Amino acid sequence: MPRGVSFTGEYLSRYLAGQKRWNEARGWRAKEAEAGRPSTYRDYCHAHGLCSACAATGISLNDNGSGFKAIGWNGNLLLYEECDACGGTGRIITPS
Repeated sequence: MPRGVSFTGEYLSRYLAGQKRWNEARGWRAKEAEAGRPSTYRDYCHAHGLCSACAATGISLNDNGSGFKAIGWNGNLLLYEECDACGGTGRIITPS
C-alpha cells in the first residue's frame, strides 16, 4: 500500500518552489528547442535532477496528470500518495 503524506511541510515547499520554476523551465525549453534538442518538461526535469513523475513535489500526480492523488484521511487532514518513482524526495533517484 502506498504511503500517505500530508500536503504540508517539505511537500508544500517543493510544490511552491516548482511554481516559481515554471518561467525558468519555459526559458530552458525554448532554448533547447531552438537548438534542436529535446525540450519537453520531462527533459527539463531530467536535466535538473528533478522527478518528472510527480512534478518534483514528492506526491503522485492523478492518473490524468492534473492534481495530486488523494488516498485517504488522517482525522481532518487529507493524505496524498507519496511518489514511488522518487520515494517522496522530488529528485531523481539514481540506482546504486
